[in-house]
Amino acid sequence: MSKNPKLIAVENYIKALCTHDLDAIRDLYADTASIEDPVGSEPISGMDAIIGFYKTAFSSGISARLDGEVRLTEHCAAFPFVVELNPGNGEMQLDVIDVFTFNEDNLIVDMKAYWGAENTRTP
Repeated sequence: MSKNPKLIAVENYIKALCTHDLDAIRDLYADTASIEDPVGSEPISGMDAIIGFYKTAFSSGISARLDGEVRLTEHCAAFPFVVELNPGNGEMQLDVIDVFTFNEDNLIVDMKAYWGAENTRTP
């Protein structure tokens, strides 16, 4: 049995965050996608704005790792993960739950990141 393409997308997303691979990020999103990180902030729409968001995140030296099972539905994936800012320096960790909504081509059309101040800590 082949691996679910939404699960592969989540795995590739975590890898792209760790390797700061903007091309891999670009390949995961539909051109008209939007992200809301964190939920409640102003949504970011369109590929140029999304890539700009990740460029800023990568400039802080982030790393990421899954922190539980990926939950899949027909069009969505939800997963807990830990983001480390300046890993190795122990600056800050952030516990996040992301929800991806996919189109029929298994590209992300909507990403929502659930986290707040109470989800940050220093290791």
